[in-house]
Amino acid sequence: MKVKMQFGSAPISGKAGELVYCYNKRTGKMYAKQYTYPTITENNRKMGNVAKNLFALQPSEDYKYDCRTYAYSYSTTDRNRGINIWNWSNCYLHLMYAMAKKMPELDLSTLTKAEIYSLDLPCISVKRAVEAGLLAVVQDYGRLDNPI
Repeated sequence: MKVKMQFGSAPISGKAGELVYCYNKRTGKMYAKQYTYPTITENNRKMGNVAKNLFALQPSEDYKYDCRTYAYSYSTTDRNRGINIWNWSNCYLHLMYAMAKKMPELDLSTLTKAEIYSLDLPCISVKRAVEAGLLAVVQDYGRLDNPI
């Protein structure tokens, strides 16, 4: 549910009793929901292993900067297809999962940097990912060509 603070109080984030408060700086909105501990399933473990492997690839700082730039450009367009990409890690994971969807033979839980370069995958740069259709086209995407 949406939350409004009274008397000009600052927004809060975190857990307070049975409620969890979430504040989004970009939209300026605050939400609250009842705290429930999630049930851990096999799918949670699989996604956790994939995320752990993808971040173990340690993308370069220039690549992260390109992802941040893309995320900002994407979030300021009105054609963002209802998908929110707020930061570099959202962009990175969105790109990798889109690539895995397009190439089902690719296993993200075992992917290495050497494989990325040897198979010449489109995730090598943000520019190539846009050209391959993994990410939506944004203004000036051509300059986002730093390697992973």
